[in-house]
Amino acid sequence: MADIIPFPGRLKVFDPDLTTTMGKAYDKAVSKLVDGRFELMIRELIAKRIIRMAQSGEVDPEHLCAAALSGFRKAAR
Repeated sequence: MADIIPFPGRLKVFDPDLTTTMGKAYDKAVSKLVDGRFELMIRELIAKRIIRMAQSGEVDPEHLCAAALSGFRKAAR
């Protein structure tokens, strides 16, 4: 018989409303940045920042977006 492997206790599940809020914050943050060279890395960093803030209790999409974008500058054209 197979052993049951427990999942680590650190997994966090977000409710549907917060997941929607996080998605909106992510979309807004990504739309403000324009650098195709590092697009995947930047998208991943933004997502991680939003998840981290949501795990700490932030639920306001504007704050999630602002926190995700902190430290970035919009590229000059």
